[in-house]
Amino acid sequence: MSDSNTIRQSLTLNPTFPSSVFTFDGLTFALTPTEPASRFDVRFLQETIGHHQMAVDMAQLSVEKAINSDLRDLSQNIITTQTQEIEIMQSWLKDWYGYSYTPQKKPGDMRMLDQMAMMSGAEFEIDFMQEMTDHHKSMLSDAVPCTYRAGHDDLTGLCHNIVDTQTREINQMQQWLSERYGISDNMNEPVSNHVADAAIANGSFETSNFTGWSTIGKAEIETADFGTEPAEGTYYAALSTQFDTVSGLDIETFLGLPAGSLNVLEKGNIEEGSAMKTTFTAKAGDVLTLDWNFMTNELDSTLVGSNNDFAFLTLNSLPYDVADPSSSFKTSLTPFLNETGFQTLSIEIPVTGTYTLGLGVVNVDDPIFDSALAVDNIKLTSNHESTSLSGVMAFDTLGLV
Repeated sequence: MSDSNTIRQSLTLNPTFPSSVFTFDGLTFALTPTEPASRFDVRFLQETIGHHQMAVDMAQLSVEKAINSDLRDLSQNIITTQTQEIEIMQSWLKDWYGYSYTPQKKPGDMRMLDQMAMMSGAEFEIDFMQEMTDHHKSMLSDAVPCTYRAGHDDLTGLCHNIVDTQTREINQMQQWLSERYGISDNMNEPVSNHVADAAIANGSFETSNFTGWSTIGKAEIETADFGTEPAEGTYYAALSTQFDTVSGLDIETFLGLPAGSLNVLEKGNIEEGSAMKTTFTAKAGDVLTLDWNFMTNELDSTLVGSNNDFAFLTLNSLPYDVADPSSSFKTSLTPFLNETGFQTLSIEIPVTGTYTLGLGVVNVDDPIFDSALAVDNIKLTSNHESTSLSGVMAFDTLGLV
């Protein structure tokens, strides 16, 4: 049997993973968390350091510009608390994993800060509290899983503190928005379902809502103010893996997919995501086209590995992988670091009938580095007009061809 020194050495030889230390019968032992927990820790620390820095930058503007002293006080508390947490997380990342990490501000973040800096008075306070509320909710979507997935007790405790503190701040800001400006949280607007006849209902989202569609998870209508231009018109739909998401099983149920079918697309476990769907009728040979733009923060991680978020399409329960981190990207001005830019996908309808089109985006194996899918200009071209289309993808009755 190994003595305590041998046990301790065998458990701490690999500097990649942090260790937890405990004492039993006067002897000290070091236990190494599992590899998935250690990977989670690294990804969480990297993402949260950058996320906290953005909150600090926003709060510094509020300290200078806010009208009400209590909002300035709350903003100063954000600066103090999250600056300390940044320093702690950077030290853990260095001590536990050997990483020196300094976040780089994303172009989309710079753009938002510049826009906020141009505001004043009530306009600034409303915009700041709405943006900071959304920012905090995004943090909670990562911090809550951290409370039970972290591989180190210190990080678990920090995540509990983040959840408690930012939940209180969200509630306070929403109360002020309601009392002072008559603004309530109406993010979860009801959506309707509509069966279209030989056309895609609201395929360009120019109604500025999801009329004709059903959604699950984080689904919003965006404009160029989001940081990327629509494919056409003024509006487009955006699905995200950030806060207000649902599980992969919920998405599969929503889209009528067999359990586990999304996991097969990228050979990984679906953590969370969002989706939308609509129903239409079409004739054999008709061509369904849509413009899509995949945005992601996955490329910002030093541990991408198998954690490949992806966007997908389903047609009558047949799933197809549209984009993932292996796609070609450019720098994005959205809240995401990279985007593919809008590209066109075409699908030839195999037989006349009624079809349900589903679109979605999911996190794979981790809920930390988020992704999004923007879709626009979804339309159905009749078969006699489709002969000039190139690069058309075909579905048969059994699967993708």
